[in-house]
Amino acid sequence: MSDTFQLLAEPSRRRLLDALRHGERSVNELAQLSQMSQPAVSKQLRLLLNSGVVSLRKSGRQHIYSIQGHGLREAAVWLSYYERFWEEGLNRMDEALSEERRPRGGRKP
Repeated sequence: MSDTFQLLAEPSRRRLLDALRHGERSVNELAQLSQMSQPAVSKQLRLLLNSGVVSLRKSGRQHIYSIQGHGLREAAVWLSYYERFWEEGLNRMDEALSEERRPRGGRKP
């Protein structure tokens, strides 16, 4: 799992994953969308491919990449605990703020 977080720590890899979120893309498309050179995109995609986060399909001379969810699943499961933690905390804060806004019996502002 720490390997996944190391992969996601690099902003250029996150940009590539964001572009792939909308569907499969060629290396050249990803280079244009991410404003990176083709060799830099290829290097980052190779790391993502080796980790199982993306998959590769060849179409003639083009290399087409897409996201593979199973490569991110372990990190998503681990993060889901913290998502629940934040949701519960925000719900408690909302309840506390609602309590503060309620008029108190018999008091005048």
